[in-house]
Amino acid sequence: MLRDNINTYHAPSANDLNTEASREVKTILTFIDRNISEFPVYYLANKDSDKENRISDFLVYHFNACLCDEMKEGFFPFNFGKNPTQEASDKETDIGVVILTRGAKPITIIEFEAKRLSNTSANHQYVYGENRGGIERFKLKQHGGHLSICGMFGYVQNDSCITWIEKINGWIFVKSKEEFTGNQLSWAYEYEKVQPIKSLNEVEKCISKHRRNDNSTIILHHYFIKLY
Repeated sequence: MLRDNINTYHAPSANDLNTEASREVKTILTFIDRNISEFPVYYLANKDSDKENRISDFLVYHFNACLCDEMKEGFFPFNFGKNPTQEASDKETDIGVVILTRGAKPITIIEFEAKRLSNTSANHQYVYGENRGGIERFKLKQHGGHLSICGMFGYVQNDSCITWIEKINGWIFVKSKEEFTGNQLSWAYEYEKVQPIKSLNEVEKCISKHRRNDNSTIILHHYFIKLY
């Protein structure tokens, strides 16, 4: 069966890409927008590694330090953590956020996958790659299966953030043109491409919408961070 038989997807409008976020998720995304531009200065002043997991350690530490400052003013009690466990999957995202309360089990309310973007990394894995692709895992519900809004951090280690956004959309386009056998994920470029929405200091924020393998939808907030 060829890709001509794939379900037809229509490109989402701007309003479609900003719906269904809970108050808590909106609070977290606003918090990230407010504090993420300070991260490159902190990381570059203290870095001891270019490895992806180590950068994520620094990012989690940065966000939680910012939370400590804002909690003094009664800010919402949540916490960023590395590799949150999943109730129904043995795949763990790189970063998850939970509400700090003893009244419920620790379930993430938003999750983020992180990928290095450099001359020395398998960059297409931001999208796909033997079940290791970031977007791919969200589409397969291996990441954030209980969530409808998640995100990704792109650690840009050479070239511009805009250059990497263009490359990522190129990989999505290539996947959308592949023959569809019925045993793989379907991709639709106009529906799923990454769309820039905000320029922050040393950071480009984008958003995308994706059809999952069970025909549900997930919205991803992307943060491309210049780290060189």
